[in-house]
Amino acid sequence: MSAATPNVAASVRARLLNVAKAQGVDFNQVLVRFALERILYRLTQSPHADRFLLKGALLFTLWYDMPHRATRDADLLGFGASDLESVAQVFQDIAAVPVDDGIVFDPASVTVEEIRKEAGYGGVRVMIAGDLARARCKTQIDVGFGDAVTPAPVDSVYPVLLEEMPAPRLRAYPTYTVIAEKLHAIA
Repeated sequence: MSAATPNVAASVRARLLNVAKAQGVDFNQVLVRFALERILYRLTQSPHADRFLLKGALLFTLWYDMPHRATRDADLLGFGASDLESVAQVFQDIAAVPVDDGIVFDPASVTVEEIRKEAGYGGVRVMIAGDLARARCKTQIDVGFGDAVTPAPVDSVYPVLLEEMPAPRLRAYPTYTVIAEKLHAIA
């Protein structure tokens, strides 16, 4: 794990504390959101960017100006190899992407386990440890495999907490697909 520039990390942490105070939310929620935002950015800068679509609760951040419910993980739809070793290697690569945003993700900390066996399709849970000026940031990413996306995914710019940070530009589930999946789930 390469160390972030201490001044950058301390500055980012202080600005995130100001965001938490201004929004009246728990600082840990802001740290989790920042860590998820920055791992998504690293994903978009990696050779694996085309292998994933954003789905789940983080989509609300794309759709609404006001923050939605806090989430502790990112949900992605993955394409390609879904075995634990392959997924671990992909996320080790993503964690290793160098970005001067104050947070450092440890590629050696990546763990992957199976989830959703009973649902009839494959999925994995990825955990990655990060550090922002000695604040530990555990990042959880759930990756599903095998879902069809109709209509086609949409190109999206994920909003950032700190405006000077580069935004993740990634493909995401279209609103119609999310609604259709929710209706199917309750039917």
